Amino acid sequence: MAVVIALLGLGMTMPSAAMAAEDSYTVRIHGGGAAYLYTLCLKTTTTMARPRGNGSDRICSGKKGSPNGSFNLSAPYKSGDTVKIDIEMHTGLTGESVTKDNVDITGATSCTISGAVHAGKFECDSPINSLKFSPPAIEEYTINSNKKKAVSKLLDFMAWLVSAAAVAGVLITGATLASQLRRGALEERTEYMKHIALVLAACLIATTAGPLIAWLDLTG
Repeated sequence: MAVVIALLGLGMTMPSAAMAAEDSYTVRIHGGGAAYLYTLCLKTTTTMARPRGNGSDRICSGKKGSPNGSFNLSAPYKSGDTVKIDIEMHTGLTGESVTKDNVDITGATSCTISGAVHAGKFECDSPINSLKFSPPAIEEYTINSNKKKAVSKLLDFMAWLVSAAAVAGVLITGATLASQLRRGALEERTEYMKHIALVLAACLIATTAGPLIAWLDLTG
């Protein structure tokens, strides 16, 4: 009678088969093609049910790189669990990183991580999972920073000043030339014609500077 009671008591303290059926889920990671450092963390429904304070909700690989080649990553598992993986790509020397969390790899037994920094690729033999790391958005470089077109306005104003000065120069040179011709000083007319040509050339250059700069789109 005492033996029967002891056996009954032992049976009451033993966990049920469902509670004790904890296995291990293993994924083979192939990282020889990754041109960057990375960290992978495997987690299952079983591990995610644990408190997160001590990091026991997932199993991490630590920093790995292409020299580490292939390795196994395992986590506690029960039948019917969902299996997910967190991917961290270390992009800088001062701790910068890009992460992709909760990638569902349920059913996968082999995964490959490859590519370059900001262009990494992670694929598993499970059809539900294949992703790529997209590079960060970079604004298009442009030298068109003069939104109010202040430079164009300045060039137009300077062209107006030069045009006014050119008109005055032509009038003054013409008047001086006429005065010399009236006095019979014909030997200086060639010199005055050069002055008029220089004034007209300066006027032409000044008035075309603004449209030329606008055509090159250097001032917005």
